[in-house]
Amino acid sequence: MAKKSSFLQSIFNSINILIGVGILALPLGFKNAGWAVGLAVFVFCFGLTNYTAKLLAKCLDADPESRTYGDMGSLAFGVRGRVFISFLFLTELITCSVALVVLLSDGIESLFPGHDPLFIRCISFLILTPTLFIPIRHLSYTSLLGILSIFSLLAVILYDGLSKPHAPGSLHEMAADASVLPEDWMAVPMSFGLIMAGFAGHAVFPTIYRDMESPKEYKKMVNYTYIVTAMVYMTVAASGYAMFGSETMQEITQNLVTIPEYNQTLNRLAVWLIALNPIAKYGLTLNPVVLSWQIGLTSNPAIDDWLNRAAWRKPVVKSVGVVMTSAFIVVMAVLLPNFDQIMSLLGALFSFVISGIFPLMCHLKLFKRTMSAKETALTYTLLFIASSLAIMGTLRSFI
Repeated sequence: MAKKSSFLQSIFNSINILIGVGILALPLGFKNAGWAVGLAVFVFCFGLTNYTAKLLAKCLDADPESRTYGDMGSLAFGVRGRVFISFLFLTELITCSVALVVLLSDGIESLFPGHDPLFIRCISFLILTPTLFIPIRHLSYTSLLGILSIFSLLAVILYDGLSKPHAPGSLHEMAADASVLPEDWMAVPMSFGLIMAGFAGHAVFPTIYRDMESPKEYKKMVNYTYIVTAMVYMTVAASGYAMFGSETMQEITQNLVTIPEYNQTLNRLAVWLIALNPIAKYGLTLNPVVLSWQIGLTSNPAIDDWLNRAAWRKPVVKSVGVVMTSAFIVVMAVLLPNFDQIMSLLGALFSFVISGIFPLMCHLKLFKRTMSAKETALTYTLLFIASSLAIMGTLRSFI
């Protein structure tokens, strides 16, 4: 029997899932919302996703055979639930892949300014596409790079802010235009998705729960994971907004390279590490999408028969399909060039549904008869608030 994960390993894996590239846009989320509204949205997203992460375990325990998020959807809503969540996951992964292309392109632009954006997107295509041909087992170890780059960024932001005595870009002297309330209330809905995107790891939590040596410690593990994640997020969000105020850019790394007084070697290292993130994650993120169309293709008897008539056909068709999939992602990155817009959409549409609304609905469907009046009222209240924020945030990310 395969050895299961310890308590600490489960925390490490969970933190690795939660803390992603969305952290770069958190200061912008606070810029759009102001200190008061930004903090309120942050606390709500933290509380909602912490609560629903624990509900996942309860829902899975309704059937000991359930192991995945899709199983939970199927348990509550049948085949339609599984199909809906599978479609949502694939769409989310495509959107994530677009965000990774934009992030790499922005990193290249920060390090080598002055090039045409379309040219940089093409360079990103040439860098990222080969990672889709690397076996998944060789890509998985690169997840450590993700955590390393995020904590390096955290250290660089604090070092830069403390090393500069005066604004802008100082933690000793806050930016004068960092406001308590939003300067533009129409921009506030953008912050909903930007902040929520950082708390979305629920697709993988069922796997972590089933893989724990001691499943009874799952709730405690979730709490520790969220405390560490929230501390990292709040440090980056608050420091970034305090340092740059209304000048906060869509990625905090873009702000860091604009201040000549900073240690530029250190900042360029941080930008390089963040730029490596897409290279490490692109293949992993897009792999399920590639597998899905390959399975769909070979499930058609006529197509499968044609592919098997000659040894060269299947590998050639698969290779061309992989390149075309990557090309489609890069074209989407040309059409949606703003990292903040993509992260806002990811958070508002996908994160709120996958990590907030859908777990609440599954729990309600499976346990409505045994839930207390207080628990039922809490569920409906959370559903209303989460749905409202998701709708407003999604609409704003398209405008």
